[in-house]
Amino acid sequence: MTELVGDYHSGRDSARQKARLRIDDDGQCRLYLEDGARRDCGAFDGLTVTPRLGNTPRIIELPDGSGFETRDNDAVDVLLRRHGRARGHRWLHRLESHLPLVILATVLVAAFVAAMATWGIPAAARVTAQALSPEINRKLGQGTLEILDRSTFSESELPPERQQQLRELFAPYVAAYPDWQIRILFRNGGDIGANAMALPGGQILFTDQMVELAEDDRELLAVLGHEIGHLEHRHLMRRALQNSMITVIIMFISGDVSQASNLIYALPTLLMELAYSRDFEIEADDFAYEFLTRNGISPVWFARIMRRLEAQVSGGTDDGAASGSDFLSTHPPTLERIRRFEEAAEPES
Repeated sequence: MTELVGDYHSGRDSARQKARLRIDDDGQCRLYLEDGARRDCGAFDGLTVTPRLGNTPRIIELPDGSGFETRDNDAVDVLLRRHGRARGHRWLHRLESHLPLVILATVLVAAFVAAMATWGIPAAARVTAQALSPEINRKLGQGTLEILDRSTFSESELPPERQQQLRELFAPYVAAYPDWQIRILFRNGGDIGANAMALPGGQILFTDQMVELAEDDRELLAVLGHEIGHLEHRHLMRRALQNSMITVIIMFISGDVSQASNLIYALPTLLMELAYSRDFEIEADDFAYEFLTRNGISPVWFARIMRRLEAQVSGGTDDGAASGSDFLSTHPPTLERIRRFEEAAEPES
């Protein structure tokens, strides 16, 4: 007879209790619980035993769905050999104990994750996001504005006449994208300062500070084109999909869903945003450039307001440094991007 010492869990809750599992010479199993209860568990040959991985506990799954967990790996191995079930378990244990193979597996997993993060996930997110209709984007984006109004923005202090003037200016341009049902909104940005953003529901929001920073309304039209580009390319949805996919992959590899909120799962999300936000901005730039030239507006107007934003954030310098939570925080600039618009054409008078 073999006796294993460990913990019993019913599978219905997280409670555990000490227990002993006895396997008779004929292979019949009986479980003895700490509270004095006893139950038959059938033949050992009919029970599922998890493979040995180092010194991690083994789990023996009982017929009723409950489990017995033990750290006596050597005794479990003896039982498996006695009942002719050790071959597969022994092979996996040897692989796990072989340092060169462990290193090779680690490198291959790291390469797989890197390849997925660099090519696979962005491609999958792009295809998926483009397959979703603007209506689905609007539904998924419900409540975003309410959250921003509670946490970040306050009511616009722009005169109603000025707000209406800009809405009328923008109206013929947004009418070209009826699927999005674009609405122009204004808010006081507070600490956020000069900013503009396209929300999932099709709203394009300008802060008062952005409007006040513009020296010509054509600069705001240029910003509008850039934000429509974010909508058309589904950047918000693609970013959400990318962040979700990388988290799911890491949980799949680690096999530990319970720790999904830990920093290790948050870091890839942050890295994904840093890696791809610039690509998104370039796509939105391309859209804005075509938007402006198609509507007979010089692309230089976009460069002008970007230069002003950059100088404001960097303390009046023109070295490309950006800090603070304003438009450049979510729309990272590069001198090359700005110069592209500057060199396109001279602004009309």
